[in-house]
Amino acid sequence: MAPKDIMTNSHAKSILNAMNSLRKSNTLCDVTLRVEQKDFPAHRIVLAACSDYFCAMFTSELSEKDKPFVDIQGLTASTMEILLDFVYTETVHVMVENVQELLPAACLLQLKGVKQACCEFLESQLYPSNCLGIRDFAETHNCVDLRLAAEVFS
Repeated sequence: MAPKDIMTNSHAKSILNAMNSLRKSNTLCDVTLRVEQKDFPAHRIVLAACSDYFCAMFTSELSEKDKPFVDIQGLTASTMEILLDFVYTETVHVMVENVQELLPAACLLQLKGVKQACCEFLESQLYPSNCLGIRDFAETHNCVDLRLAAEVFS
């Protein structure tokens, strides 16, 4: 009988769940992100695996490479919390109330999944009354598909 490789769908999810539990209990965390004087413990390897921004930060000769605390500028603490939850759970809650902060932050930290979710959300919110504003916002953040969709309304 020939050997057979068997893949389980739950393995990756269970690892993410375990990593998130470790993060929430500040266990085995090796970096603390500081945003607006609020501290967010995290794991460098998880951040680097999800974000080219963090990968470059932690694998190049940048000063943050070995620092235990890293100050993150240009986003709010509440947005950082949403982004970290995405990194560790693959889930992001995009709403009218947070999308204008979330999309620029996702672009800054190079979190492609959050950027895509924000663009899809904004596309679902397109109306003739807001299409020009959304088009400009999409152009600012290099969201080509969203910009094209907004142009259909204008």
